Amino acid sequence: MTMQFAEPQEQSGALLIAIVDETYGVSDDDDWTQAREVFRLNLEKEFGLPFEEANIGPGADLPAFVTLLQTSQTSVLALLIALFFGGKPIKESLTAWRDMARKLLSFFPRRIFLNRQGAAVLAIDAVMEAMGGLPKSIRLLSYRNRHVHEDENLATIEASTEIAEPPATLYLGYVRHVFDIEADGVLFRVGVEGQSVAVSRLN
Repeated sequence: MTMQFAEPQEQSGALLIAIVDETYGVSDDDDWTQAREVFRLNLEKEFGLPFEEANIGPGADLPAFVTLLQTSQTSVLALLIALFFGGKPIKESLTAWRDMARKLLSFFPRRIFLNRQGAAVLAIDAVMEAMGGLPKSIRLLSYRNRHVHEDENLATIEASTEIAEPPATLYLGYVRHVFDIEADGVLFRVGVEGQSVAVSRLN
């Protein structure tokens, strides 16, 4: 089974959320078709958003349902995301990241995976938590996407200035997003795998 979903453009500011299909592998194909449709409709009722079929596991299927999280702050977030992945310092509207992070948390009872933008929201929120509040400025130094099975300690990953392109939706189930972020002169490395976030201070 191959399922496709058109990933949004980076400038859209939309956060793509993939929720793993909990009905996969539970029943035979005929029953599964019906069960997964019921699951999809229940997701739409639970979150008030449309969901589409997707496969987020390259090589080994990982069926999921994806949606785009957009809010009244989407235009602000789109600008912030563009600046962030452009490596520019961000000194304004920092609360928008925290507000969006709280919206993402509402999906955490499910098993989820995020695109690059969504992972960035969690990474920045984690840095703010580590600092105990809002910094005056944040800046992305590096972004890389690595395989989840690369068993690396965050602090020992080689430093880089690369800001990589976003991974395709097909790979989201096996991606570890790695961010190097500077906040008020303090360097952090943040790893995001699904809804799991790890933070390491580098200086």
